[in-house]
Amino acid sequence: MTTTTPEAALYRLLTWLSPSYPVGAFSYSHGLEYAIEAGLVRDRASLTDWTATVLQAGAGRSDGALFAAAWRAAQANDGDALDEIVELAAAWRGSAETALESAAQGVAFFRGITR
Repeated sequence: MTTTTPEAALYRLLTWLSPSYPVGAFSYSHGLEYAIEAGLVRDRASLTDWTATVLQAGAGRSDGALFAAAWRAAQANDGDALDEIVELAAAWRGSAETALESAAQGVAFFRGITR
């Protein structure tokens, strides 16, 4: 059994902030930079509203549904259900660009957790 110290857990979490992860990068921000430039996001309240919309009606909603389903399947050790979730996730990607984004993020996270 491996015990993780709070310091080690924090270090692992902070590695996710590394530029090697394509998370939060301009191309993966769902247009936040443009929303700021256009004055749609200008303070805490408008950022909160914008983020809530992404989570409730944008990619965050589908990502959350897929994550929850994958979590349940993993907890049940149900490989067939995980395969179905992968197929559903692929079907929900609307374009080649979102497919590339998903693949780049997945590879980056996989490399980070397997190091």
